[in-house]
Amino acid sequence: MSFALKIRQSISDIDFKHYGWVIVAVGAVAQMIGSAIRMAFGIIIDPLVEEFSWDPKSIGIAYAIMSIVTAFSSPIAGYCSMKIGARKTMYIGLLLFLIGMMWTALATTIFEFYISYGVIFGFAQSLFLVPVIPAVAIWFKKRLGLATGLIIGMWSLGPAIVIQLMGIMLDSLGWQQTFIISGIVGTIIMVISLQFFRNTPQEMNLLPYGATTINSDKNTNIQGENIYSMNLQKIVYNTNAFWSLMNVHFLGCVGHAVILIGLVPLMISKGISYTDSVMCLTIIMVVSISTRFLTPILGDSINPKIIMFLSFLGQGLFVIPWVFTEDKWMFYLVGILWAIPYGGEGTLFPIMNRKYYGFFPMDTTYGWQILAASLGMALGGFIPGLVFDVTGGYEYAIWISAFFSILGAFVILTLETTKKVLRPSFENLG
Repeated sequence: MSFALKIRQSISDIDFKHYGWVIVAVGAVAQMIGSAIRMAFGIIIDPLVEEFSWDPKSIGIAYAIMSIVTAFSSPIAGYCSMKIGARKTMYIGLLLFLIGMMWTALATTIFEFYISYGVIFGFAQSLFLVPVIPAVAIWFKKRLGLATGLIIGMWSLGPAIVIQLMGIMLDSLGWQQTFIISGIVGTIIMVISLQFFRNTPQEMNLLPYGATTINSDKNTNIQGENIYSMNLQKIVYNTNAFWSLMNVHFLGCVGHAVILIGLVPLMISKGISYTDSVMCLTIIMVVSISTRFLTPILGDSINPKIIMFLSFLGQGLFVIPWVFTEDKWMFYLVGILWAIPYGGEGTLFPIMNRKYYGFFPMDTTYGWQILAASLGMALGGFIPGLVFDVTGGYEYAIWISAFFSILGAFVILTLETTKKVLRPSFENLG
């Protein structure tokens, strides 16, 4: 039986009437909106320089602040999600998202920009996005790879759409109107979407997708799990995989943040127009949708450790040609090649958590991993501006990106096998 036929048969067996897929849809919308403004940061550097005469390094500090705030608030977001539920946590994040967008639109000094985009939007990112994947994981005992792939795929689709829209609005409407419109429209869409969101299957008297029974022991009832799951979390902290996965997430995010923030300025420095440079970043986002979708599915059914290693290695190796690239079409070609491993680089962490720790609420675990990822994004976002100040170009930033991604690939090789659960899974603890 061919691989394609297996996939078709596998998809035909899916019960899309289960309410878990509604949760996936809401999570996908959240990912689109929450990731878009962050991932589109690279396209606003030159307009900010032109409008406010701020230097690129100072603007990059705002991205670093946002990433650092997101990092250190991510475990808090995971804890809040466990205590008050993912839905309420996301509403708080949505309110901060709107405040951050409006304040950014009114900012006239670099300090205000640091507070509005860096601090406020940083908190919004963690509260808005961290609860999504753990909430979906509770809804899916099986098919988590497909559910995760659908959501994380939107991590690329959102920026691909918003990068183009924001580029058009920045040219025609200006800085303030762009952020005001983006903030209002994004908030309205999410308020509507969250009306359909439920924290757990138990809230609707349903079983998780793929579950046939639910443990009647009150200690393993997900609705009353707080103390129980916190005890499980202490067990997770004592595993090497927990800390190694944080290191891996940090290294990978440094690697691709350098590109996401530095690629457009790099192309402009080579004499390529702003519009064509933004288009290259858009192509990367579009191409990476496919691997963001497929990688969790492959990892769930084959071996997530191997798939993750190949993604990190490819992300590191495929950036190197950009050092020697001068022509627009070559930037586009390398961008397409790099987008394939980049898309799969960060998608397997929920699958690795499930493989290592079984079926239990991963809110806090995932929050710590997002902390590491956001610190990586902060460092990676700061590197291009720093390299430009020191060298007058961006080429050395590409080599730094390659180094971090390849180092992450070698750390992955040190991880334990995913063929067995490291600690007892949630449903078989008594």
